[in-house]
Amino acid sequence: MLSKSNILILFFIIFFSSCANNNEEELYSDCKTDNISYSIHIKPYVDNSCLSCHNSNLSSGGVDYSTFEGLKKSIDDGSFLGSIKHLSSYSAMPPSSPMTDDCKISQIQAWIDQGAENN
Repeated sequence: MLSKSNILILFFIIFFSSCANNNEEELYSDCKTDNISYSIHIKPYVDNSCLSCHNSNLSSGGVDYSTFEGLKKSIDDGSFLGSIKHLSSYSAMPPSSPMTDDCKISQIQAWIDQGAENN
């Protein structure tokens, strides 16, 4: 018969080995990155995370994301993605906050890869 400690060890082995074969794609399978829309996926993020500092009245760093055109300029020069990814040669955005979650960054990257359209 198995002792309590052997059962506990067996449980942990089974529990932890069940996660061992997951790859990154499987872990983020709930993150939709196809058919990303500016109006549905990107604009709400920009409105909630960026507009308090980057708008037509307060364009911190000379950046105004209150219009698609303003955002597109930063998309085209790479500064938007560089900033939200906290890359070393860009100002980390949003400042004094944790980095944007991986799923949202993947969605933004997918939108850019799909042409960064105003859709």
